[in-house]
Amino acid sequence: MSNAELSDHQLLDKAKAALRDKDGDRAEVLFAEFSDRSVARNKARVANDPA
Repeated sequence: MSNAELSDHQLLDKAKAALRDKDGDRAEVLFAEFSDRSVARNKARVANDPA
């Protein structure tokens, strides 16, 4: 399953699991993807703000 197929919650859970497994490289990639999604979502929210 690729990162694009995961929901944000699933992605965050997998990142936390990678940290518990002491797989820092994988956790870093997953947290970066989660962060990128969050930034994109917030930018879209601001762009669509009627104020």
